[in-house]
Amino acid sequence: MAILTDTVSDALQSVLISPWQSWLAEHPVLAWLILHPLWSLGLVGLSLLLFAGLWSAIARLTEGFWLALVQFPFHFGRWLFLNTSRRLVYQWAKAAQPADPPHRLSEIMTRLEHLQTEQAGLLAEMRQLLGDR
Repeated sequence: MAILTDTVSDALQSVLISPWQSWLAEHPVLAWLILHPLWSLGLVGLSLLLFAGLWSAIARLTEGFWLALVQFPFHFGRWLFLNTSRRLVYQWAKAAQPADPPHRLSEIMTRLEHLQTEQAGLLAEMRQLLGDR
C-alpha cells in the first residue's frame, strides 16, 4: 500500500511540479523573484504605484471629455431655447410692423405737415414776443 501511495504521489508531483520547474528554468528572472520574496513585494508595490499614476493620468485626460458629455444636454437646451426665443421675438417684431408701407408713409407725411404748421405758428409767436421787447 505504501508503494502505491508513493507511486501516486510521484506521479502527481511530476504532473503538477515539472511544468512549473521547466517554466522557471526558461525564465530565470521570475525564478529569482520567487526565491526572493522581499524584492518581489517591493516590485509589486512599485508596480501598483506606477499603475495608480497611469490611472490618474488617464483620468485627467478623459476628464474634459466626460465633463463635456455631462454638460452637453444643458448646452443643447440653452442653445435651443435661445434660438427659439430669438426666432419668436423676430416673428413678433415682424408682426408688429405695419403691413401697408404706403399707408404708413401718408401718415408720416400728414404728421410732418402738421408739425411744420405748428412750428411756423410757434416761430411767429416767438417773433411777436421778441418784437414786443
